[in-house]
Amino acid sequence: MGHRDRVLGRTDNIGDAGRRAEARASKRIGGRLTAASGATVGYKGDYTVNDMLIECKSTTQRSLSLKHEWLAKIAGEARDASRSPALQVVFARGDGRPHPEGSWFLITEEMFKEVFNVN
Repeated sequence: MGHRDRVLGRTDNIGDAGRRAEARASKRIGGRLTAASGATVGYKGDYTVNDMLIECKSTTQRSLSLKHEWLAKIAGEARDASRSPALQVVFARGDGRPHPEGSWFLITEEMFKEVFNVN
């Protein structure tokens, strides 16, 4: 575990590439990392940007199994924090940089309709 992880209170086991992907993803869109990656009371999600609470899942593999529990968890945490939820999926290199077209966001259908002004 690196110095940054100790400072942020991280004890999870997501691996160096996962932590790097999360930090780089947050930085690319101007987000703010959550202390302990959401593992502490009152500080949920991996990072925030504006009124969004974002959970970031990354892999260095060619595929990632999407779990409904990830979406339900971030939706509940966002609701409790009066924020909008999003799940970010990053197909990352070992240094945490995403592959081309390798960083995606999942948002609710309601948010999609609002953002893109569709019925």
